[in-house]
Amino acid sequence: MRTLKTILAFYIQIVSLDKNYNMKKVLITGFLLVNIYTLFAQNDTAAEAAIKTIIQKQEDAWNEHDIIGKGTAYFTDDATLVNFLGMFWKSKAEIIQNLSRINEDVFKHTSIRYELKELKFITSDVAIANMEEQFTVEEDYTDVGQQYKKGDKNYKLITDVFIRKNNEWLITASQLTLINQLVSPHKE
Repeated sequence: MRTLKTILAFYIQIVSLDKNYNMKKVLITGFLLVNIYTLFAQNDTAAEAAIKTIIQKQEDAWNEHDIIGKGTAYFTDDATLVNFLGMFWKSKAEIIQNLSRINEDVFKHTSIRYELKELKFITSDVAIANMEEQFTVEEDYTDVGQQYKKGDKNYKLITDVFIRKNNEWLITASQLTLINQLVSPHKE
């Protein structure tokens, strides 16, 4: 809304410099500016809703233990993912392959919850989403020699880069960072 006010204020200043500009032209042009702005704002709202839906569907896929089928459906074929251990995966196929290996050992014993912290549109077809993930152990399990107990939690920051391809929003890059609870304790 502040942007609209700025545009209208600037427009009124320009018009006020031209003494020959009549009020009818001012009103019609102002009306058109407001409608154009509203149209673009509605498009941003639709894009934001679409991205939020994808984030929710990924959370649901994890919690339904179907991250391989449903959760990876929103990656581009050439997507990249850097997991919280620093492993770099360079395609949707490689992401699926690596997630499949840990699916049985980890995913089925855990749940996640995403909280969208920021969604920033770089262009009308590119957006960056910053989220916090809460990872919760739902039942005791052992992975790579480490014991995890029911109720254990960790937190990650996730940055996803979304692109619009054929009028569909997809993730083209993802980075997960483990939040060190000693340095930056999570407050619930």
